Amino acid sequence: MRRLFIVMLLLACCASPVFGQSAKDEYPKVEVFVGYSAIGEANATDEEVDTGFATERGFEASVTGNINKYFGIKGDFSFHPDTNRGRVTLAPSCTTPPCPLVTEDFEFKTRLYNFLAGPEVKARNRTRLTPFAHALFGVAHGKGILKTTGTALNLNTSESDTGFAMALGGGLDIRATKRVGLRFSMDYNPAFITHTDTGAPDRRDNVRISLGVLFH
Repeated sequence: MRRLFIVMLLLACCASPVFGQSAKDEYPKVEVFVGYSAIGEANATDEEVDTGFATERGFEASVTGNINKYFGIKGDFSFHPDTNRGRVTLAPSCTTPPCPLVTEDFEFKTRLYNFLAGPEVKARNRTRLTPFAHALFGVAHGKGILKTTGTALNLNTSESDTGFAMALGGGLDIRATKRVGLRFSMDYNPAFITHTDTGAPDRRDNVRISLGVLFH
């Protein structure tokens, strides 16, 4: 009986720190997010907003490796495609002016990719709500494709550019179960993938909003 008591005492002494640390400092080592995402230009003109050229809808996915309870390193990818169709009036060349105007259909496709990484800070607490903030840095790749076919003009051209990008923002995680939660986030997402009329590099000021599922 005395020997059994000593064994139980040793087990209790060894286990107590482990149990105490688990209850106090327990946190997920890896968190994975996948969700719907919309991105729009913060400085878009009224005409761009009315025609839908300023907003693109896609998805965002990220993986965060947590170093401790409050700090982690995040890798983030987002893709935002968009297609706009319309009609344009053109004046074709002719031998006897005035030349009649011609209306043609056009299609304009855009693709925006973000490849980002950086630190994430979380305010973990005893509730189901966990605010977080991050500062992500990397590159963005944008591509535009313009097509029109008709008697006045046949055109199929594309242009792409890659440049520095950031995502500065944060959001809120809502724990649904031990392994699954919901996430809402909003970022200021500038991307240096445009140019001025003189050809100098310019910045596209984006606002990115995402909503989806968090696995941890």
